[in-house]
Amino acid sequence: MKIKFYFAVLILLLFTWSLSAQTPRDPMAGIDPPDFNRVGQTGWQFLHLPTTARTAAMADVKSGLIHNDASAIFNNPANMAEVENLDASFTQINYIADISYMTAALAKNFGAWGNFGVFFANLDIGEMVRTQNVYNEFLGSTERSGDLGTFTAGDVMIGLAYARNVTDRLSIGGNVSYIEENLADTEVKNWNTDFGLYYRTGFKSLRLSMVARNFGPDTEFAGFNELYGVPQSVRMPINFRLGIGFDPIPASEDNPHELSVYLEGVHPNDGPERVHAALEYKLMKVLSIRGGYKFNYDEQGLTLGGGVHFYMGGMSGRIDYAYLDYGRLDTVHMFSVGFAMD
Repeated sequence: MKIKFYFAVLILLLFTWSLSAQTPRDPMAGIDPPDFNRVGQTGWQFLHLPTTARTAAMADVKSGLIHNDASAIFNNPANMAEVENLDASFTQINYIADISYMTAALAKNFGAWGNFGVFFANLDIGEMVRTQNVYNEFLGSTERSGDLGTFTAGDVMIGLAYARNVTDRLSIGGNVSYIEENLADTEVKNWNTDFGLYYRTGFKSLRLSMVARNFGPDTEFAGFNELYGVPQSVRMPINFRLGIGFDPIPASEDNPHELSVYLEGVHPNDGPERVHAALEYKLMKVLSIRGGYKFNYDEQGLTLGGGVHFYMGGMSGRIDYAYLDYGRLDTVHMFSVGFAMD
C-alpha cells in the first residue's frame, strides 16, 4: 500500500516539475522580470469557457472527479470510461454580453473495445454593429465611423472521443475535434486534440488526474482584405491541468452522506498559472450541493451550484445548476441536463 502511495506522490511531483519547467525564467539574474502574462496571444478562446454546470459550480475543476458521465469528454476524457452503457449530456449557458454557448455529448460503452463518444459545441455571439476607423484630416486623428450595418461571429466544434480502463486503477482517454471560427467575412478552421489520465491510487479514495487540452497547429484567418488588414496567426490555447480528488466522507450503503474535495493546478499558455479548489456534498445519491473558488483570475472567483439525480425505470436523469461570479462583468447562470441507460 505504501509503495503505491509513494508512486502516486511521485507522479504528482513530476508533473508539477514539468509545469514549472515550462514557465519562462528570468533571463537576467538579479533583475526582476516584467509583469507579462502572455494574455491575448492565442485564439479559440471559446475553448476556455465552462462546459457543464456541475464542473462550473466547482470552480471548473476537471481533475479527480467521481460520478462521471458523457460530459467528461469536456473535462478529462479518461473519465468517460465510467459510462456503463449509454449516456447523454446537454448544457446551455447564457454568457456575459448576451453570448450564447451550448454543448452536447453522447457516450456509449462497447465493452472490451472501450467507450466511444461524440460531442458538439456552438458559440453564438449574435449581431454586432459594424464600424471602421476613419482619418479626420482636419483634426489629424482617427475616429469611429457611423454604423455600417451589422455582422456576426461564432465558433463550432464537433468531435470524437475515446476512453478505456487500462487496469482497475488506471483510465486513459482522448478527443479529436474539428473547430471553426467565423468573424464577419473571415473564417479560420483547425483540428484540436485533448488527452487525459485518471489514476486511483489505492490510498483510501485518493485520485490523481492529468489533463492536456487544446493541442493543434497554428492557423490563419481566411477572407482578409484591405479592410481587415494583414492576416494574423492564430495559436491554440493549450492548457495543462494536474489535480487530486479525495472523499473525506465516502459513499457507503450505511451512510447517506458523501463529501468530496478537489484541488487542481492549471498551466495555460495564454495567462498566469491558476489554482481551483472545490467541494461537492451528496445526500442519498439524489441531492448535490457544490461550491468552489478560482484563484489568480482577474474577474472570476466564487462558484456555487447544485443538482438533482433521479431514476425512471431503467433510466436515470440529472439536472444541474451553476452560479458563476464574474466580478465587474456580471453573474452567469447555466443549466445542464443528462440521461443515462443503466
